[in-house]
Amino acid sequence: MKQQITRVCRLFVMFFSFFMINSAYANIDNQGNEFILAFMPNFDNTNIVELHLATEVATDVQVQYPVNNPTFDTTVSVIPGTVTIVELPNAASIWTQNAVANNAVRAAAVNGIDEFVAYVINRRSFSTDAALGLPIDTFNTEYILSTYNATLGGGQFIVYAAFDNTTVTITPTNNITGNLAGVPFDVTLNSGEAYYGRSSASVGTAGSLMGTTVSATRPVGVINGNVCTNIPSNTSFCDHIFEVAQPVASWGTEILVTNLPNRPNGSIYRIVASEDSTNIDQDGVSIGNINRGEFIETAPLPDNHVFSSDNPIYVVQFMTGSSSPGAVTGDPSMGNMIPSEQYLSEYTFSTVGGNQFAENFLSIIANNADLATISLDGTPIGAGSFTAIPNTNFSSAVVPLTDGTHQTLSASPHGITVEGYNQDDSYIYPGGALFSFINPAGDANPPLCTSEVTMGEGGVPMLLATATDNRPSEDVNGNGVLDPGEDLNNNGQIDEDTGIFTIDSISGTNIIVTVPTFVPSDPQVQFSVVLVDETMPGTGVVEASDGAGNSCTFNIMLGDETPLMCDVNGDEQVDRIDIAAIARNRNVPVSEGNPALDINNDGVINVVDARLCVSQCTNARCAPTQLPQ
Repeated sequence: MKQQITRVCRLFVMFFSFFMINSAYANIDNQGNEFILAFMPNFDNTNIVELHLATEVATDVQVQYPVNNPTFDTTVSVIPGTVTIVELPNAASIWTQNAVANNAVRAAAVNGIDEFVAYVINRRSFSTDAALGLPIDTFNTEYILSTYNATLGGGQFIVYAAFDNTTVTITPTNNITGNLAGVPFDVTLNSGEAYYGRSSASVGTAGSLMGTTVSATRPVGVINGNVCTNIPSNTSFCDHIFEVAQPVASWGTEILVTNLPNRPNGSIYRIVASEDSTNIDQDGVSIGNINRGEFIETAPLPDNHVFSSDNPIYVVQFMTGSSSPGAVTGDPSMGNMIPSEQYLSEYTFSTVGGNQFAENFLSIIANNADLATISLDGTPIGAGSFTAIPNTNFSSAVVPLTDGTHQTLSASPHGITVEGYNQDDSYIYPGGALFSFINPAGDANPPLCTSEVTMGEGGVPMLLATATDNRPSEDVNGNGVLDPGEDLNNNGQIDEDTGIFTIDSISGTNIIVTVPTFVPSDPQVQFSVVLVDETMPGTGVVEASDGAGNSCTFNIMLGDETPLMCDVNGDEQVDRIDIAAIARNRNVPVSEGNPALDINNDGVINVVDARLCVSQCTNARCAPTQLPQ
């Protein structure tokens, strides 16, 4: 019976999927091997739409428009140190309001492996902006939109799907064409399709869609902004602004900001909350308490600042117009500010190419311990270039950039944004970031990892593993509040499982893990583990994560020489005595009991652990019907 045991090992991972679901254990960041992206209308549709591509390793990238049945299909070689520009048909930025269309763009590494960086560029004289594109593996199911007050054309957004049969629920904060403010409505998207929405009002606060919520049954991407706007509203000139929205699951509680170059009088910030009763601090002083989807707008703020909160928030920086006090060149633009929790230690990024901008800058926020060593293109920036950010361990610097691709490197994580300026024209975007799912609001429950060992061909042990994340909403009656008895985990929030998003190999030796095709958000994923060398034991660790960043772990053990994982009393057999010992400790946290009794690694010793040992039992009286309920 010692063959029916699980063990831990070096992992050889085999993933079969149309989209990149998982690779070997890695960070989720802005580099990817497959993107779906969308472009929004500029104010008069005479704009040029481009993808700007950069990479750390030479790779061929296929760009297709539209995603389904493309009429534009090209493959370009992306070389390290250069920006590869792909101009797309202008039709990619022309949409019918309140409609689903096959009008998105796909960019993917030809070999399906190499990762690259993509930037979404919408260029027009005096009305340009740019955004950091996000690969499919960053997509999630919940977004809150960021736009500004409208001057011409209103606020707008596009939701685009990576997977078939995706139901998207949209709740607009103001009327949009075909739908009323505050009234949720659904649209259904298949892979590559997208929905375009625009505010009914074309001017004023009624034309802003700030705080509009987007939720989906499958991971989606979102882009949001304004057709054309003045910032602030009493200045000129009107510019097209946009950013690729970042999923709520990636929001954080500390956002550091540094003032934009060429704006000595400061930048405007909007801070939006992901949860009700969120207190917002600026430099350690409260500036308000807001609910989910609500926001605080600051006056133009010069210098460095830190926004922090007790619940995850997001901050967007808005460049003021060229006629605003103190402005030097440039015009309205918007840029996502990255939570400090999502900084990276190394970035490959680029300026917007095409010689449209006379000046380009890098704004960099670095840990004070790194100021003497943090480098740009291999050369230390120098501690003297940095200014402290009050109430933090970080400082910031603004450095001029030449056209093209660049790299930054530091010992500990840092954050960057890239800006460009010309007469009445500008752009801002984050140069890169992690997009880890660090905000579990709305899904506090980790997945359940279970496994059993069976005998494969030739009597060789095989592990069959299942990751499950399918608990329904605690809001049983759907009234939007927690009624008595509904808050099962007593955390004061309505929780509903988001499904399995990743199955990642952490470590291992002498095993092959085979994960079949699955769609992130599937309620259950099953995979198998077999030995590479059947004469040797195998061991490994696999982690399953849901869409909120919760996870459970499979400790894999396979082979003849492994102690029986269910042999509680050490008599080299699994019998009713072992199973009864586990059952007696049911519902005991592992911190208070014997961790070895937690067979499925869910943090609690319970009857589930006893049931998992039945397949190893050498006594017929260990049938499941004999187990305590």
